[in-house]
Amino acid sequence: MKLCTYNLRSGGHKNPGNHWQRALMDLGADVICAQESEAPSRYIAPEEFSGIKGCIHANVAHGKWGSAILSKDHVLEPIEVSGFDGWVMGARIKEVRIAGVAQTITVFSIHAPSPGPYEPSVNRILDEIEKHQDGTPLLIAGDFNLTTAVRHASEEGMKNTAGERRIHDRLRREFGVMNAWQALHPNMNLPQTLRWNRAPDKPYHCDAIFVSHSLLPHLVSATVIQDGEFASLSDHNPILVELA
Repeated sequence: MKLCTYNLRSGGHKNPGNHWQRALMDLGADVICAQESEAPSRYIAPEEFSGIKGCIHANVAHGKWGSAILSKDHVLEPIEVSGFDGWVMGARIKEVRIAGVAQTITVFSIHAPSPGPYEPSVNRILDEIEKHQDGTPLLIAGDFNLTTAVRHASEEGMKNTAGERRIHDRLRREFGVMNAWQALHPNMNLPQTLRWNRAPDKPYHCDAIFVSHSLLPHLVSATVIQDGEFASLSDHNPILVELA
């Protein structure tokens, strides 16, 4: 199974080479968690969208875009995350085969609401997600608007805040999840997932896919996609995780 998280930036492009088409076709994603997206049916050709088994989406209050979860081959059982309409979407996906075993997984697509401060918002989102823990493997993906992994000591001037460290610890202790990219790339500098207009070279790592400890033995790859074609579509880089 391949899961992708991607912030499309202000609703994204709707031309034939758009974000959704590239994530589905070029990356081969089975499940996509999107942020700053309009309804996926607006980006995907009707004949292709009709074959997709599961899709949930809601706009934020301003109505221009929101968050979504799409699953090509599985029906989604929506989970209501109170207080974060359009910012956070949740779903259970049944009969997902991981390492040959069919199981239910729980997925959340999150976008920490702007404007900040972001650390309190992420903690409130986690408070709501905690209410829906049921023992199934958990994947929390999206744009946290804060650094989502432990920075290496060699990253000059790019230290984790105390609040970020507490959030990382909470995710590990209370939810049993780890940043998939960092789990497979320990002791490495964090790759850039967001290019700020005011600081395009600053290696900000605010997007992530957090994976339950029980799934880590089946984690095949975790990649930040940094090719030019995706860069031309959004100021965020998609992240792709593959489970055996």
